Amino acid sequence: MRIGIVGAGLRGSMFTNALQQVPGIEVVGAAEPSEQVAAGWRTSFSLPTYSSAEDLYDKEGLDAAVIATPDFAHEQPAVAAAQRGIHLLVEKPLATSLSAAHAIAEAARASGSMVVAAFENRWNPAFLEAKAAVADGQVGDVISQSAFLSSTTRVPTQMLSWAAKTSPTWFFMSHTIDLAMMFANKPVVSVYAKGFKRVLVEMGVDTLDSVQALLAFEDGTTAILDSTWALPDNWPSPFPFRFEVRGTNGSVYIDQTNQSVQISGPAGYVWPRTYFPTADGRFHGFPAWMAHAFADNILGNSEPEVSLDHALAVTEVQVAIERSLAEGREIALPLTH
Repeated sequence: MRIGIVGAGLRGSMFTNALQQVPGIEVVGAAEPSEQVAAGWRTSFSLPTYSSAEDLYDKEGLDAAVIATPDFAHEQPAVAAAQRGIHLLVEKPLATSLSAAHAIAEAARASGSMVVAAFENRWNPAFLEAKAAVADGQVGDVISQSAFLSSTTRVPTQMLSWAAKTSPTWFFMSHTIDLAMMFANKPVVSVYAKGFKRVLVEMGVDTLDSVQALLAFEDGTTAILDSTWALPDNWPSPFPFRFEVRGTNGSVYIDQTNQSVQISGPAGYVWPRTYFPTADGRFHGFPAWMAHAFADNILGNSEPEVSLDHALAVTEVQVAIERSLAEGREIALPLTH
């Protein structure tokens, strides 16, 4: 299977490395408009780059592609790939508007392309254990959930050049909405959200500092999601992540913040990220396992963990959160286009 990478930055390079580990998969090139980023990818992988996704698709005869562009830039390369019958692994969120998400889905359904959204925590061992515990009835019926997934200001001010074009809703809540829907196993019927904007604006990035959202499910249960990327940079962990599922008989609590190692020294006190190790030049951990699973999907060895309909539903909840933030009211689902 010939695979191309659209977006040759940090995530695109991770996907390239992970997919090169899979027998039967050949990464053949990347599309990247930034020559500086493209040059770095060529140096790392000794493969050609193209300035547009269409050039990559047409010149390399792809079977599949990974869309690793920024949040707001998924629609055009994903639709162009789907129209050519190319299978897709699309970085979360699927899109940042309902029209874009449905354009991708309609093109894929017309051509028969497989579309998998990159909800990487489906392969996270902690959430695999939690999912199994809930499925086995160890917590009884799920009655409420809460999640806190956030970052320090380094992410929107230094790591992402495009942070002003996205928000915590899109960047973080893709993960927590997916997980909350997985545990509830029911559709979301309403959303109410509040947000705050000041810290990052003062740092030159015009985006929300934080978003809190209350999701109500069809059975009356709820999930409270909280995300900020305005934590101070002296926070020991760059990505604190806590998730709790409460049921009629028990609960599951997951804390991914302190990843087993604590280091103190002249530079300060830190909790390094150990769940995404690189060993022998190969990228490991659950994002890589997700890429391997996609490879198995397109090789015909397995079915996708996450359906296209589910990815559309997650995007719909995110759009509802953004509408609630803008309008200051509860938003009912499903949404009208």
